[in-house]
Amino acid sequence: MLKRIAIIASVFFLLAGQALAMNITSSDMERFISTFEQLIPHIDDHEFDDDDDDDDDLNFLDIDTMKSEFMEILADNREAENIIRRNGYASVSTFAEQSAYITRAYIAHIGMISIDEFQTALQDMPAEERKALMAMPFFQTFHDTRARFAAVPAAQIRAILPYLDQLNALFEMEEDDLD
Repeated sequence: MLKRIAIIASVFFLLAGQALAMNITSSDMERFISTFEQLIPHIDDHEFDDDDDDDDDLNFLDIDTMKSEFMEILADNREAENIIRRNGYASVSTFAEQSAYITRAYIAHIGMISIDEFQTALQDMPAEERKALMAMPFFQTFHDTRARFAAVPAAQIRAILPYLDQLNALFEMEEDDLD
C-alpha cells in the first residue's frame, strides 16, 4: 500500500511540475524576445527543410517536435549557446522548450484569427459555393487545424498577447532574414 501511495505521489509531483513549467510569465516573454533577437544572425545560417510532408499529421504544434527543431537549429553553435546562457537560461534545451511553448501560443493565436476571418468570409458566400467548399477534403483539415489551435491552453495565449507587436516584428524579421 505504501509503495502505491509513493508511486501516486511521484506521478502527481511530476505532473504538477510539468504544469508549472508550462506557465509563461511576462519576464519569460521579455527574456525570450531579447534572446531570440540576439539569436537571429545565428538562425540565418541554418538551412531549413522546406519539406511540408510532416505538416500532414498536424504535428506542427507539438511541443517536443518544436523543441527538437529549436535544438537542431542551435546545435553545436557555441555563440548561440553563450547568448542563451547570458540571457539567464540554464541550457539550450531550456531555451528550446520555452521557445516551443511561446511559439506554439503565438501560432495558435494568429492561426485562430485567420480561421475566424475565413469562417466569416465563408458565411458571406452563396450557399452553393459554401456547400461545395465544405465538401472538399481541405475542409476536414481546416477543422482539425482549428481543433489543434483551440487545444493550446488559453493561459499561454493570454500570456503572449501583451507582446504580440514584438512577436510579430520578431517573427517577420526572421522570415525576412531567411528569404
